[in-house]
Amino acid sequence: MTPSNQLNVDSRDGRQQFIQVELALHVGLTQALGHTKDHWCPMDRVQLTRLLLVTSILYVIGFYFIGSAIKPGYSQLSNFVSEYNATGTPHADALTYAGFLASAALSSFFLVAAAPLAQVSGVSRLGFWLLWSVPASYLLGAMFPCDAGCPADGSTSQLLHNALSILAYFGMGISVALVSLAPGFSSFTLRRIFMLLTGIAFPLVFIAMVQPDLAPWRGLLQRLLDVALAVSLILISWTILDTCRPPRRGVA
Repeated sequence: MTPSNQLNVDSRDGRQQFIQVELALHVGLTQALGHTKDHWCPMDRVQLTRLLLVTSILYVIGFYFIGSAIKPGYSQLSNFVSEYNATGTPHADALTYAGFLASAALSSFFLVAAAPLAQVSGVSRLGFWLLWSVPASYLLGAMFPCDAGCPADGSTSQLLHNALSILAYFGMGISVALVSLAPGFSSFTLRRIFMLLTGIAFPLVFIAMVQPDLAPWRGLLQRLLDVALAVSLILISWTILDTCRPPRRGVA
């Protein structure tokens, strides 16, 4: 074999080895990133969705505490959340936009991001869609603020606020209960029980907190529901947002 032929053979062998190494690296990276045909893990999307939820919860907590701090005479034990921007009260406009509308937007972002990832079907799919009652509850607070003290009767805005609040609260309770029936919760009995109890508590506590005898504690009762709802949303995000399978078509 002449030196030139030997050089060509060596060159071909080198290229083949390079191609084999390149293919091995490509396969390894693809499997590590979870983008093979049989194993797709949208971790970035799931992590972003969870981050949106945590951000939303922390923002609402800040909204509640800052609102109570700047609102003269406001008590988190006895005042409804809706009283932050009650008509004619101090800082009502600022709390409408920076509080209610911003909270509605953040919770909406979370639901939009979670929808393609939520592994739900049947009644749990309906429950997931009813989770839109959460941003709707903040939006109605912005669009139809209550009168001072949030009375049972009052202006047109107050009456609409009362009627829509009933729909929102019952919607949130039903949504949490139905989502707990998703297949992903079958292996997590305590999580499912907590969410079912939360769903049952929503209408019961709502009825309790509008009773005159419980007026000194209605703010506390409402915030207990808020805490239960936040925990339920966290359980949803860490249980049925599938991290290692492509979302099923038509899910949520």
